[in-house]
Amino acid sequence: MTDSVPVALIADVIDSRQHADRDHVQRSAEDTLEEIARRVPPAEGFHATVGDEFQAVYSSRNEALRATLFAGLLPQQGPQLRFGLGEGRVSGVSSRTSDRIEDGPGWWHAREAVETVESQQRRFTFLRSWYISDVPEQALMINAYFLARDQQLGGLSVRARDYARGVVEGGSQKSIAEAYGVSQPAVSKLLRESGAAALIEGFRMLT
Repeated sequence: MTDSVPVALIADVIDSRQHADRDHVQRSAEDTLEEIARRVPPAEGFHATVGDEFQAVYSSRNEALRATLFAGLLPQQGPQLRFGLGEGRVSGVSSRTSDRIEDGPGWWHAREAVETVESQQRRFTFLRSWYISDVPEQALMINAYFLARDQQLGGLSVRARDYARGVVEGGSQKSIAEAYGVSQPAVSKLLRESGAAALIEGFRMLT
């Protein structure tokens, strides 16, 4: 699969209206997205748009997939996010009433994708990401991966998430073991038995 087309990303907060403190929800979501952007920098940074929605642009499919994987490996505390990824050209439209209006196929696909996640969550409550592009075979492959990946992520323990996040960030099992005061075989065993190792390998094969 080619990886030279930008990917627009729309993130929104799941069930945001059920949270009593809307300001807290906003701050929590922004903290999470800032952490994602630090680890996997987007070409155009996350910014709030309307309500509980945020937008960003990644320079490639692989980086967008890495960002959503990293999001799933963060501690799952507080408001949760879902992501719609749209592959395609993105552009700005000039306006006298706004600094910039986002437009282009990438954004159209991202909008369709985030709406699809919300719809699919009625059947697959664990699902967090969906991908739309002009190449149906590519989107089908990525979304099959998302279904398997997000279900696996939902069952990971806190420690398994920590170890897997370290691997995704480029750390060795030895360095992760030293950071957590355990042995390298202990790290390897938990990654393998939790399914995190297979999850990471699937990402590597796809990208």
